[in-house]
Amino acid sequence: MKTITIIIPIDFTEVSRNTVKYVLALAKKLRTKIVFVHAYTVAYPSSTPIGMGTMAVPISENQESQEKLNESKLQEFIDSFPELTSIDYKSYVGFGTTVDVICQTAKDENANLIVMGTKGADSSIEEFFVGTVSEKVTRNAPCSVLVVPESIKFTTISHLGLALDEDSLENDVDLDLLDKLLETFNANLHLVQITNENDAALNENEVRTNYKNFLGQKEFTFNIFQNEDPEKGINKFLSEKPIDVLALFYREHKFFERLFEKGLRKKLVFGSNIPLLVLK
Repeated sequence: MKTITIIIPIDFTEVSRNTVKYVLALAKKLRTKIVFVHAYTVAYPSSTPIGMGTMAVPISENQESQEKLNESKLQEFIDSFPELTSIDYKSYVGFGTTVDVICQTAKDENANLIVMGTKGADSSIEEFFVGTVSEKVTRNAPCSVLVVPESIKFTTISHLGLALDEDSLENDVDLDLLDKLLETFNANLHLVQITNENDAALNENEVRTNYKNFLGQKEFTFNIFQNEDPEKGINKFLSEKPIDVLALFYREHKFFERLFEKGLRKKLVFGSNIPLLVLK
């Protein structure tokens, strides 16, 4: 079985702790290599002259001290998971913005997946793993991204949903990860297209032919919800199917853009009880 390299950003909160537990449960079935990454910046004292706080390179001694402190803190966090003794993993502490460090680490490690946690909508403070960070990572990451709500406890993946748009039959997205999840967990695939008045509905026979070639003899369902906005369409789909993970193809336009409009993005990323897998 091919090893799947998974990046897990860590901010030492219960959200990231839950994310690690989710990935460790996945790792019981998947052959994985885990890379823990923590991003930091150097705090400057209030007496720092105006302008110095935005310098690209901080005082070297200060950065070195902060790096060692964060490395020690990250290792202590990792050591709290005894299950990792039987799993291939490494850790990295990087100086810079959170999104840049996560995405660069994924590129350097040739990662297959980034798994991020997210806090619920009732949080009054947007901490590390929240909408804008998750969204920016999905846009800039060199690989697929799985966003896991803080309330989710992994059991299994029995039903995997895949949202399609009118371009989904002609895309260059790597489906190996999707195929691996379906195969490993013997999961059922449920395809759905949610259209508005400007979208062309996919031809069901073409969809079935395309995904039959990909899935072989595995069965799947296909539903179209016409003239729906993404939120209502997704909610209707999820109310009808027992989906464990909802996947969609990354797009710079159309369905993905509508799905990640500010208001809806927050509802899905913060409020959803279903992990969201953005395939790239």
